[in-house]
Amino acid sequence: MKRFLPLMFLFFLPHLLWAGVTGKIAGIITDASTGEPLPGVNVILKGTSMGAASDMQGYYVILNIPPGTYTLEASFVGYKNVVVNEVVVNVDLTTRIDIKMQETTLETSETITVIASKPMIRKDEVSTRHFVSSQDMELQPITSFQEAARFQPGVVGTHFRGGRAGEVLILIDGIPVRDPAGTYSGSFGGFTSDVPKLGIEQMEVSLGGFSAEYGNVQSGILNLALKEGSKKFSGRLRFSAKPGFGATTSFTEHGYRFKLLQPLENYYEGSITGPLYKNKISFSASAQIIDQNQGFYPNENSYKQNYQGKLTFKFSPNLKLSVGTVINRNEWDNFYFPASKYGPGPNYQKDTYYKGVRSGTDTLEVYRYVFDKNLYGKIETKNESGLFDSTAYNVVKTYYMAGMQEYLWHNKQASNLFYLTWTHSLSAKTFYEIRLNSFYSNYHYATRDIEDRDGDGDRNEDLEWDISKPGPHPIYREREDNFWWLRGDDPGYRDQKSWTQTLKADLVSQINSNHLLKGGIQLDYHTTKVENISWTLGVGIYRYDVWTQNSLDFGAYIQDKIEYQGIIGLVGLRFDAFDPNGLYDDIYYPADYANPFTTVGPDGIPILQNPKKASIKYQLSPRIGISHPITEKSILHFTYGHYFQRPDGYFLYRNHYLQSLTKVGNYVGNPDLSPEKTVAYEIGVEQQIGNDYKITLTGYYKDITNLMNYYKYVARSVGDRELNVYMNADYGNSKGFEVTFSRRMGKFFGGNLNYTYSIAKGRSSSASGGANSWNSVKRMNYLSFDQTHTVNAILNFRTPEDFGTLIGSFHPFGNWMVSMLFKYGSGLPYSSYGTDRINDKRMPATHNLDLKLMKELRFSARYGMRLFIDVFNVYDRHNVQFIGDNQYYELGDPNDPTIKGDPSVIWREADGSYVRTPLAYSPGRYIRLGFELFF
Repeated sequence: MKRFLPLMFLFFLPHLLWAGVTGKIAGIITDASTGEPLPGVNVILKGTSMGAASDMQGYYVILNIPPGTYTLEASFVGYKNVVVNEVVVNVDLTTRIDIKMQETTLETSETITVIASKPMIRKDEVSTRHFVSSQDMELQPITSFQEAARFQPGVVGTHFRGGRAGEVLILIDGIPVRDPAGTYSGSFGGFTSDVPKLGIEQMEVSLGGFSAEYGNVQSGILNLALKEGSKKFSGRLRFSAKPGFGATTSFTEHGYRFKLLQPLENYYEGSITGPLYKNKISFSASAQIIDQNQGFYPNENSYKQNYQGKLTFKFSPNLKLSVGTVINRNEWDNFYFPASKYGPGPNYQKDTYYKGVRSGTDTLEVYRYVFDKNLYGKIETKNESGLFDSTAYNVVKTYYMAGMQEYLWHNKQASNLFYLTWTHSLSAKTFYEIRLNSFYSNYHYATRDIEDRDGDGDRNEDLEWDISKPGPHPIYREREDNFWWLRGDDPGYRDQKSWTQTLKADLVSQINSNHLLKGGIQLDYHTTKVENISWTLGVGIYRYDVWTQNSLDFGAYIQDKIEYQGIIGLVGLRFDAFDPNGLYDDIYYPADYANPFTTVGPDGIPILQNPKKASIKYQLSPRIGISHPITEKSILHFTYGHYFQRPDGYFLYRNHYLQSLTKVGNYVGNPDLSPEKTVAYEIGVEQQIGNDYKITLTGYYKDITNLMNYYKYVARSVGDRELNVYMNADYGNSKGFEVTFSRRMGKFFGGNLNYTYSIAKGRSSSASGGANSWNSVKRMNYLSFDQTHTVNAILNFRTPEDFGTLIGSFHPFGNWMVSMLFKYGSGLPYSSYGTDRINDKRMPATHNLDLKLMKELRFSARYGMRLFIDVFNVYDRHNVQFIGDNQYYELGDPNDPTIKGDPSVIWREADGSYVRTPLAYSPGRYIRLGFELFF
């Protein structure tokens, strides 16, 4: 592969292709009287350096236009100028603007101004794509672009059309952003970064039928086009807060003494764009900071920072350089229910635990949980006599400690994305782009030294897991009834770092009015370093997952967008290669996992028996999409494609050295895994009704093979230790249809209503099912994210600026906006009690309504402010999120009628009382208040 990649680079260099974050405007210019085409007409986008001239057939095209709204002007000697306002450009689509020009006999120029028609039917859409604009995100009660994506048809949480959570690809300005070992952090499709909402110009949500320019993805694409710099300064400054009121219920109603809190959270957001030097240099920047001091539950604190910036240099109308960065920092703590019983104050059940009289002594041991940090870790011994459980004691030994939530992992995540894009227009119809980017990601968790065990005064430092090194060291976890945490630290440490360098070289050429050719390459070089340690069996008894590895991805593709009056096609072919060995030392795995090794080297690494080198994986992916405009207001589209995704580093390399094997529970990566594969079909029809309504019906089927799961081996040569080795051992399929009814935003209202019917089946819902462990995984079961019926509604209402009574110069009823997001989902599956059937029953249905109410105040044509209130879970619905214990849920207790049908029951204590978890239900209502200044 090391020799092969440069050859592939040279081979595909003449066929370079671009990754779409821009669109194009095209059309025919004719004489209004004769209908004859007009050659040589000058067409420009006002306020930019972009433009074109019509050819002999009157055809013109302007390529590489960032998404947004523009004004187009056509001028020609002897004809009146034509200005077309409100021309909307979307990512990867053609905006058709045909122009009819009228002759003039006047020596002075005349101008005809028109408003561009905004057809709801895009004739060149060959697959299902949804666009969310920056205006949409500002008006909706959401905090991130991921939330906006979840209201699109076919999306259930982080699952797109029945795919697993890791099958989504996120692009920032055309650059794929994915941690090559993102499974370690449990991130959304390996996306370990984030982007401020105010920095996004448009988000394209693709659910299927991806063109050949997109690789390493199976189920969904979120394509983020960030804002460009502008000729005039503009900006926004927004502050909002969750003030800590809103919920009307607490979990005591469900029979468990637990205080539900209200989030205390501050949001700081801002964005600014403008020029730096004439029309040559412009910039855009945005930031978002979320400071959560309290969640619904104890220990839900977080501090999140996202920053984005972009500089654009326009050296000439044909040369442009963009330099950008996205920086993310995130720290958070999590609530853990078994650690919620013992601690100080009203957020815990008990502040004292009597451990009992230590065997062979007369000492009573007591754990006391306090707020005073100066007492943490202190041990107090005093003479005191008495009886405890009929056993006499003469000494009381008291251990002081914090609440048990304080001994959980503290999480940190950081990422840096730096990118450079060089754009060179070779002619009016041909340009190329070269992109270079560097992405760094770090995920880290550890328990902090809150007791200051080393006496250095630093309570925020990590505990040192390696007891052979200087401390502070962890204390092994103690539990009551093997459930409630009493003392000790979370038994684990993880530090995962990844670096990715990417080169993309792209070319696009409008050969003629019927063919847009694209071709391109992408080369990714990944390096991942993992230190993942656990000691669930005791401090000093470690499971090691420590490795450093680099790998290579290569992709190349060529594609033709064919546009005729009655049919539009998108035909492409993609080639992908993946080398798990990277550039340096080759990586090996045992040929027989039942006999992996018998000896260990001096470095502590096992010496494999009959080692095999991991091989390079190749694949070809054909992609075909067809759109047939039936009428001006209806189209039929069809797509077919093969989609591959290379395995995450977690499954490739996890403890592949086979270190520190315990008797059971050893999970081992497999460097020779093949990419997962999806073959997908889609057919759909769109019909515009009148000028403002559209209905879309889409059906799909996906066949998914080579999915990750593990096989269980018994390593005979290593004392019969159990190895769970990741393999391409799983299969799934999904099918369904989606119906969307849309109403474009008019004078007063707009929105859409979508319904999805889907069936997602497979042998396992994730890679942790165990392919040869149970009979159930040999059958096709409903997947845990199979939601048969899903309904989303996005409804927007507004009043015009001059609406209602005028009081002085103020319209109190003008510029009001209301946005409502409603979601309904039929019950997700769960497994019945006492059978080997998987996901054969259903939880209750869920539904939720969020609302934003906003008033805009204008101080002038340029300056203004907005006041808003967001209400989440308007009617305070507590949806069931999981079944705590299916035995109690289905069978109940004849002596307690409240147990049966209660999903929150998870445990029965030794005294016969039941334990209920509030996490079984979704959070109650909460409110966010805010204001925004803009110019």
